[in-house]
Amino acid sequence: MTELVFPPDFLWGAATSGHQVEGGNEHADWWDWEREPGTPVREPSGNAVEHYTRYASDLSLLASLGLNAYRFSVEWSRVEPEEGDFDLEAIAHYRDMVRKARARHLTPIVTLNHFTLPRWTALGGGWTSPRTPVLFERYARRVVAELGDGVDWYCTINEPTTVATGGYVGRWGFPPGVVDVPRWKKAIAGLVEGHKRARAAVKETRPEARAGLAAFAVERVTNAGGRAANEYWQRWNEDVYLDAAAEDDFIGVQAYTREVLNLPRIVSPLTRLALAIKPLENTVVPRVLAMHDPLRGERAFRVTQMGWEYRPESIAAAVRRVAARYPDKDLLVTEHGVGTLDDNHRIELIARGLAALHDAMADGVRLRGYLHWSLLDNFEWARGYSANFGLIEVDRATQKRLVRPSARFLGQIARTGRLDAEAIPLGGGC
Repeated sequence: MTELVFPPDFLWGAATSGHQVEGGNEHADWWDWEREPGTPVREPSGNAVEHYTRYASDLSLLASLGLNAYRFSVEWSRVEPEEGDFDLEAIAHYRDMVRKARARHLTPIVTLNHFTLPRWTALGGGWTSPRTPVLFERYARRVVAELGDGVDWYCTINEPTTVATGGYVGRWGFPPGVVDVPRWKKAIAGLVEGHKRARAAVKETRPEARAGLAAFAVERVTNAGGRAANEYWQRWNEDVYLDAAAEDDFIGVQAYTREVLNLPRIVSPLTRLALAIKPLENTVVPRVLAMHDPLRGERAFRVTQMGWEYRPESIAAAVRRVAARYPDKDLLVTEHGVGTLDDNHRIELIARGLAALHDAMADGVRLRGYLHWSLLDNFEWARGYSANFGLIEVDRATQKRLVRPSARFLGQIARTGRLDAEAIPLGGGC
């Protein structure tokens, strides 16, 4: 049987984040980081793809494809540009986004924090400050109250891994761009507390809504030599956040690639020993994380614009790992995509990824939806506009939207609830 059938109530959609698509997010820490001399950011976000003003037509495009869900973020720095000063126009904007999404029969899935912080919060220490989780809870309560019964799904924090490790262990080019392991662990603790407080804010303000973390994951393959490094990486970049999601209504899972870590056997005990010597943390931890270069070792595979292995099935491997920990919890693919100029790769990724996810569901995984990253070509953080993730291409000179074939391919699956497993195109080089 080659036709794979998905449940009739399955959520089919696409995702964006405010700073990556809205433009003019001038009160955010990233706005400053993009302009700071010496940072690894290729170019400033500027007006991005003007989704802040073009959201109505973008939502119409999304709905016209046959999709039924849209995940987007509310920008904390817009809603509260100064501490305690809530911008009523910004709140009204996001309320209107929810209304317009529902008017187009799209289920809005709102992310309360997607990487950026208000400038004033970042200057106060960001997630390393004990004040930030408390302030985030206050903001979350206000947003949930303002959006009311229009939103049934909330992601609290998007990929806390990327924020903490990217900012404090010199990976991915995130602010503040330092190597400081004690502050890294403070940021992890702050993000965990922020998630829990935001979840409580959602459930107490609107008990009918569902709240969950959007967790980062990769497919992991290692040998005995790489085991200690892999265990450390997974503990501090995945498991610590999944532990915090134990009481979530659902867990969002997002994965883009796999990491193959094959090292000489002697490396594992040496790694354990080095990690046990606390004064060496600032030297050892970044080196342990650097071992997880996704292009390390065997390179006989396609590589995406992000420099990652092209591996559509990695999303199912990540979903299965989370499901093994929480077999009775609903899961939602909150991101799955590829940076490429060859849209055949995107079609192939969607088809192969969904086929692998369907197998997981057949094995009992409680998967409730698939949200592709991204709806639009966007600002890809330190890489600027050099990676093309969109189902919809955007010419930034004219802001013209062009629907890619992959968008229509996913839309057809969404409309019918069916995927022909044998009709999977195979692309060339990414």
